[in-house]
Amino acid sequence: MDEVIGTTKSSVLSNATNTTEASNGLTPGGVAAIVISVLVLIIAIVIGGYFGYLRLKEQRRNHGEYRPQFEEYQHAKNLPYIQPPAIEGLI
Repeated sequence: MDEVIGTTKSSVLSNATNTTEASNGLTPGGVAAIVISVLVLIIAIVIGGYFGYLRLKEQRRNHGEYRPQFEEYQHAKNLPYIQPPAIEGLI
């Protein structure tokens, strides 16, 4: 019975060593997945930065510019609707 246990221990140890040796490196598919995801992330950051730059440029261009229609529209939507006066009151 000692021989069976000894054989089992040695076969388990040899299987464990083979498994760790085989799993040390990344597979080519894993490397490709990492490279592709990093490239997609970089492209997304560049596109987001570009649109952020355009938005910032537009805000700077319009900063300090008087636009009465924009101001009236922003405040008018919060006001209650008022009925127009009767025609007799205008004359």
